[in-house]
Amino acid sequence: MNARTNTQKRHPPGPKGGLLLGSLRDFSHDPPAYLVHLAEEYGPISRLRIGPFWVYVIAHPVYLREVLIGQAANFPKARLSQQILGKFLGHGLLLSNGDFHRQQRALIQPAFHARRVEAYGRTMVEHTQNMLADWRPGQVLDIDREMMRLTMFIVAKTLFDADVSKTAQRAGEAIQELQEAANLEYKRSFAIPMWLPTPNNRRIQRATAIVDEVVEGVIAERRAKASDGQVEDTGDLLSMLLLAQTEDDRPMDDRQIRDEAVTLFAAGHETTSNALTWTWYFLAQHPDVEARLHAELQAVLNGRAPTVADLRDLPYTEMVLKESMRLRPPAWILNGRTTLQETTIGGYTIPVGSTVFVSPYQLHRLPEYFPDPERFDPDRFSPENEKKLPRYAYLPFGAGPRICIGNAFAMMEARLILATVAQHFCLEMVPGQTAEMSPLITLTPAGSLQMKATVR
Repeated sequence: MNARTNTQKRHPPGPKGGLLLGSLRDFSHDPPAYLVHLAEEYGPISRLRIGPFWVYVIAHPVYLREVLIGQAANFPKARLSQQILGKFLGHGLLLSNGDFHRQQRALIQPAFHARRVEAYGRTMVEHTQNMLADWRPGQVLDIDREMMRLTMFIVAKTLFDADVSKTAQRAGEAIQELQEAANLEYKRSFAIPMWLPTPNNRRIQRATAIVDEVVEGVIAERRAKASDGQVEDTGDLLSMLLLAQTEDDRPMDDRQIRDEAVTLFAAGHETTSNALTWTWYFLAQHPDVEARLHAELQAVLNGRAPTVADLRDLPYTEMVLKESMRLRPPAWILNGRTTLQETTIGGYTIPVGSTVFVSPYQLHRLPEYFPDPERFDPDRFSPENEKKLPRYAYLPFGAGPRICIGNAFAMMEARLILATVAQHFCLEMVPGQTAEMSPLITLTPAGSLQMKATVR
């Protein structure tokens, strides 16, 4: 299946597309829906042309394992993603490749050790309780913004030991701006150099300056507190970045610290806030699921704040989140990969230099693994049902050497926030909203999602 071959080459099926742009117009109109259509129409491996580029789309757990694990070294991050996202993320963990990526991941991984992550639980619950203290019965909330602020506070405190409450709103809006600006370039299929003063480049510069103000301010504050130039190890990620030594005993330079910190700051709150926002949306649409969630929380917690130790006794809470992330995976498409060598997967040839797409949104709707895929059903992730799923049929955090480094952090955070909020409030959709998706770097609601908070 994965052996390279010089025999007759077979190309996977796919749409013919237009003469000049190929399938760019159809793909750009509604990328998630178009990817689902590709799997339905052409099967587990398809090929389409986007402008001058051939793109291969993989939608099968066995073949995905080859891309993400078995032949991971042959599928590094695509140059286009590095050019577009690198404008504001720099050369951080999300975009780096090869030996440098392995080195950086090894330096950062200890910050996400299970015991260390569990120690963050109390902070997560306390910040959620602080948010709830400001909510009023009957208040209409922009729930996406509420979740964004909350997860940003949590990431800043747990990973950087910093308080960004004064700048959280601006930073969150700036990250949204950067997502939208990047999306415009992805739709063009090329990146415009930053030295060209285009409106989109100026937009990126303004938004990046706001994010840098927050992150670089935290770094400067930590250095200012250093005694005799020696940074104190306070047990958070920033300490590790400042104290890290590479294999040749060199410290990480300030630019690389900035790139890693901005990457984790942006990704560390955006994905979780989107997952929670969509979870509140689905709960509002399914009162039977909400009632079952409330019953579990009442039986286990009986009104008290949840702890990390309680999570093992809240299986349905986790099932609700997993099903929400199946239907609305925050990372709806993984950054494109580029083949370094010609390879064969599933009997089809993928030429050197090809772009490969992996879309959890598409994968999570394959009916052979998720019957009636658009139906919201947390029981898909009951222990007995989850065991029946093939590995790599469900990929909300990716897989392999590039699996999201903060996946355990994010799942713990989301469960604690869901349990804390749902004990005190029901969230009802304000009538007249369509809750459409905006497929940027992450899968966000198109516009604010307004919900009314009702005391339980």
